[in-house]
Amino acid sequence: MSTVAWVFIGIPLLVVWVVGIVDIVRRDMPRATKAVWIMIVLLLPFVGTLAYFILRKPTPEEIRLTQRARRPPR
Repeated sequence: MSTVAWVFIGIPLLVVWVVGIVDIVRRDMPRATKAVWIMIVLLLPFVGTLAYFILRKPTPEEIRLTQRARRPPR
């Protein structure tokens, strides 16, 4: 892979993959669920990470922040 491809494709994919693993580890969910998600993400890095971010439910804090951002300014 050329340097340009590494910089613009490889490194961002690696960052998203690492962020996905960190999110799985830090998220409050049963250990078995975490183990399954980590295995999926490790075995299928791009597809597994994409599936995780699409299927994961937002935390109550994320919901609260989204609702606060949608309120009209006073």
